[in-house]
Amino acid sequence: MFRVALSQFAFPRALRAQQVVRRWYQVGPNSAKPGMVIDHNGSPQIILSKDHGGTGRGQAVIKLNLKHAVTGARSTERFRNNDTIEVMQLVQNKYQFLYTDDNKAHLLNMETFEELTMDLETFEGGKDKLVFLEDGMDVVVQLLVPEPGPVSWRLPPKHTYKVKKLESRLSREKGTTYVPATLENGARVSVPDFIKPGESVVVNLDDLTYVGRG
Repeated sequence: MFRVALSQFAFPRALRAQQVVRRWYQVGPNSAKPGMVIDHNGSPQIILSKDHGGTGRGQAVIKLNLKHAVTGARSTERFRNNDTIEVMQLVQNKYQFLYTDDNKAHLLNMETFEELTMDLETFEGGKDKLVFLEDGMDVVVQLLVPEPGPVSWRLPPKHTYKVKKLESRLSREKGTTYVPATLENGARVSVPDFIKPGESVVVNLDDLTYVGRG
């Protein structure tokens, strides 16, 4: 099985210092996200996209479009709501996001100054979170070692953004009211109505919620 083989790998010295919290954890199909690396039938698979459907008998089915992390072979697998999926937490390195072009993201290792190119389809969170990328921000790259190396990448847990504009509310209510805000990078998030354009806010990039002033 792949799990046994991975535990026997000799990690390169430069990667041994990287923190690996847990090698695996389980989620339901509804919690699976594009860019996650899962252990499916003993092999590492990158989730490319997720679709909801049915069996025709009223039972919900979730289809995951997968790409083998080593061979690149693609497949579609179906899961029921009560199934569990084993998500792999691999070696994690910090990179700096530079720019995107032709469905590729260009990242920079700030220790070695080597540039890394990653497919946008391996970005964890999918298209909804790509808009939260900003030039120069830190991102996390997940590696499967000793090969094939980098297999997916994702946003940091939190990041600070500047508010460009707010949607005005016609009436005010007692207490704090949240209003839609557009950030300078074009992303949208709800913030308290006491926040003003030009202010910086911290956003939780896991659930895309306001944390506090930047």
